[in-house]
Amino acid sequence: MKLFSQIKPWLPLFLISALSLYLELAIIRWLAGEIRILAYFKNLPLLSAFLGLSIGFALVKKGPDYRFTFPGLWAMVVVLTLGLGQALKSRDLAFPSSEDVALWYIGSLPYWTALFLFIGIMVIFFFAGMLMFIPLGQATGMEMKKHAPVPAYLVNISASLAGIWLFSLLSFLQTRPFVWFLVGLIGLSAYYLYLRKLKWVTVAAFVITLAGIFFIEPHTIWSPYNRLDINAFYVEDVDGNPVRVGTELTVQHAWYQSALDLSPEFIQEVGIKSPENEEAFQKIAESYDLPYWLVPAGSRVVVVGSGMGNNVAAALRNEMGSVDAVEIDPAIVDLGIQYHPEHPYSDPKVQVVVDDARSFFNTTHKTYDLVVFGLLDSHTLLSGFSSVRLDSFVYTLESLEQARAILADDGYLVITFAANDWIRERLGRMMADVFGLQNVYFYNGIRDLTFIASDNPLAAQTLELLTPWQPDPAYDHLPLTTDNWPYIYMRDKVIPSGYWQTYLVIGLMCFALMARTFPESLRPDWIFFLLGAAFLLIEFKTITELALLFGTTWFVNSLAITGVLVMALFANIFVLRAKAVNLRWIFLFLFISLGIGYFFPLDWLANLTPVVRGGLGALILTLPLLFSGIIFSTLLKKTGETAGPIASNFAGSAIGGILEYGSIWWGIKGLYALASLIYLVATALTLRKRR
Repeated sequence: MKLFSQIKPWLPLFLISALSLYLELAIIRWLAGEIRILAYFKNLPLLSAFLGLSIGFALVKKGPDYRFTFPGLWAMVVVLTLGLGQALKSRDLAFPSSEDVALWYIGSLPYWTALFLFIGIMVIFFFAGMLMFIPLGQATGMEMKKHAPVPAYLVNISASLAGIWLFSLLSFLQTRPFVWFLVGLIGLSAYYLYLRKLKWVTVAAFVITLAGIFFIEPHTIWSPYNRLDINAFYVEDVDGNPVRVGTELTVQHAWYQSALDLSPEFIQEVGIKSPENEEAFQKIAESYDLPYWLVPAGSRVVVVGSGMGNNVAAALRNEMGSVDAVEIDPAIVDLGIQYHPEHPYSDPKVQVVVDDARSFFNTTHKTYDLVVFGLLDSHTLLSGFSSVRLDSFVYTLESLEQARAILADDGYLVITFAANDWIRERLGRMMADVFGLQNVYFYNGIRDLTFIASDNPLAAQTLELLTPWQPDPAYDHLPLTTDNWPYIYMRDKVIPSGYWQTYLVIGLMCFALMARTFPESLRPDWIFFLLGAAFLLIEFKTITELALLFGTTWFVNSLAITGVLVMALFANIFVLRAKAVNLRWIFLFLFISLGIGYFFPLDWLANLTPVVRGGLGALILTLPLLFSGIIFSTLLKKTGETAGPIASNFAGSAIGGILEYGSIWWGIKGLYALASLIYLVATALTLRKRR
């Protein structure tokens, strides 16, 4: 009882802090799945949440109590999302692109029309998200105000960890958004009940909106990564009658792949009903079968990005000895097991490995006669420049070097990709850089291009189907993708106009809104503001490079975010226990750790054991966050209050989220240089203030 009496005063703060981060993660995932074009701005809901939380904290000192406006704001976001989601999913509307930005689905609308609609939707959802998080920020700030700053911040971080892992667990269990929000809204109802402010109107708003989420799309599958929908795939025979040939899978409302029956028997059966379809299917089957004509029967094969199993089925049709099928998304593997007409995953020769491609390259001890890159890139998850996408680092020079390292002496690397001319040119140049120009060939398929490379000459019968690849001098200045610049869909190192135009409009509107309604938010504590901006840049780079060490799986991402928060937790504990903190030394250690993180070659860790690699990698990448956290907590302790500093910190984090796009220009490592510059200004302001 004594322990409970000590914990009880902290429970409301713990609950609302955990709910804030939990709902932030849930809403970000849900919006990207329902409104496909929001997936190109994956961090936009994050920035709107940061800004909303910042305004909420700023309103703790004065202003009305907005904590109980959340149900109405939440209902507004649900109605907007479900309504626009249904209206837009069948519309020809996507990110307004140009020839310098390549996405799978561009749309046929004129550029300026698409841009107007795109920015309009971005603005609507940005401000809707911002307004929704103001009550959560104010509630968290009011609870933190009841306690000493550093202990309150310590509880806030601990609760954030709980929120992360609760949502990670629900993602792992492949639960639907209905479950995510049911858990979150029950928790929020418990908080209102504690305040004795839970009303039947609140309960009704939650029940009605949850029912809408539940019934709108009952058959949608939510994997740990994506929203998945499946449909039967038909072609027409000569009489116009439908003939089912497989199952189509969409990701975030966009086509991803089709699980097709490409067996000779079925193609012949299709040909009886439609000779035209028979020819097309033979061409498709040839594209899948070609890699396996390079090696003799009984060869060892690995397919990275095996998807629903088309490449695996082709390997079995060509009598490969063993097939390792590497696929990051377990839900897609399950769909392949259930729906692929050739049932490739049921064959005893096939071993399924649920993992990221780069992680597999780092950890496997096998060698293969054939390494096949399936269509790893869904072209739908995110834009290649909004943040780190699941497969950003698959098509880099370092990735191809790793793939080459697991080839047998006479092995072949095969990459199939559907894209425009300059992306094909980039892939060809990368293959030539790794294998030598004389060892790179290509094959034009019906829908895509296949590159083949080996350190050994190709067989004569195979060469009849292939063409030696030659670089086009028109693309001599085309940058190649690397782990530092993994943006395969960017022709040049320049921020796309659609991005800066969108953020310019949102930024001006935010300034006008806050200047009139929340002027407190425009007078931040600049030290805490700068610390928030720099912290987010380091966090982004840390999560990115940890993904390179261990793969970009949901589990690794959760561990990476956990590592960031744990360092902040240790920083708070240090400040609580230390009698005095010399900030001059802490700033010095911060800059030293930034230098180590910038210059240390992480590939040195690749051959170490997973435990050692993980320990050293996490220490090197997160050490700056420890010193940054100590500085933040020390200043928070000296300030004597939480609302204002944390409001400024969240506002700075929102700006840091925008500055993150700078990696498109100067590379991911450049974020450390930018963060160092921001920390330098924060150092000068801190020392000046102390004097």
